[in-house]
Amino acid sequence: MTLLDERRIHPMLAETAVHPFNSPDYYFEPKWDGMRCIAYVRDRRVELQNRNLTIVTKSYPELQAINENIKSNAAVLDGEIVVLEGGLPSFEQLQGRFGVDDPAQVKVLSKKTPTTYIAFDLLHLNGKDLVNSPLSERREKLAGIIEDSPHILLSEFVAERGKAYFKKALQLGFEGTMAKRANSEYQMGVRSSDWLKLKHVRTMDCVIVGYTRGTGGRATTFGALVLAAYDRKDRLTHLGNVGTGLTDSEIERVMKILKALQTRSKTLDGEAKAPTSIRWVKPNLVAEVGYMKMTTDHKLRLPRFIRLRLDGNPQDCRL
Repeated sequence: MTLLDERRIHPMLAETAVHPFNSPDYYFEPKWDGMRCIAYVRDRRVELQNRNLTIVTKSYPELQAINENIKSNAAVLDGEIVVLEGGLPSFEQLQGRFGVDDPAQVKVLSKKTPTTYIAFDLLHLNGKDLVNSPLSERREKLAGIIEDSPHILLSEFVAERGKAYFKKALQLGFEGTMAKRANSEYQMGVRSSDWLKLKHVRTMDCVIVGYTRGTGGRATTFGALVLAAYDRKDRLTHLGNVGTGLTDSEIERVMKILKALQTRSKTLDGEAKAPTSIRWVKPNLVAEVGYMKMTTDHKLRLPRFIRLRLDGNPQDCRL
């Protein structure tokens, strides 16, 4: 049985590095701000699977065109779906494509905000699985089958010069870089130190387990989101609450989702401190949160909301 037969792949995940670094053992590439996606290519047809193992092919019909630029009858690629503006990924534009499956609406959006698949890894090629091959070999084979086009691009990388590359990426407008060990295997479903993400601020994917009652201008919505992550015993541990970084439109959007997830049962192990009462929600929603550091009791210092990760898996939110 090969990866093409299994048809569901848990993507390899990256740990967070504190500082950019130089190393001859690593490749450095841009951190693409999009939706993680496994692309299955077979017999001129493309199927797309997001990080939550959901098939999202029908939501991105324009990406069927990438089969014309992949020189292989059978391949499994790992990459990121993005909407490019001036050569840079726009997550704000991409969010409008999430969860849309109405054919008429999809057709309009595919022309209004067309997506591009950024390929950065190759897991299977013409009958052979490559997950146990080193990244250097996988990347070489990937470069050999990809022809850049408006709907698919090869993510370029540099070796060794991680510090200068990180600085240049920020200057260009990327949110950071990725550092990947050149001899590493592809570890499906594992958050590995062989892959590292480097950003200008530390970020963490957190499970939203509730929200606090709003006051003043937020009396009809919420004051803060109650955040948690799973510990080694799979218990949801409180990380703190975040109420900053949200625009008015984001607050309204998030509130609609939270109302649909409300539950009377507490969805957190242990205690949670908050200035107002907490309403609990099912732990199905993931938020990316920026912070200065994590305290010894696992609380995020100076947290700031960055975005919802609608493609995020709550089980991946780990201490």
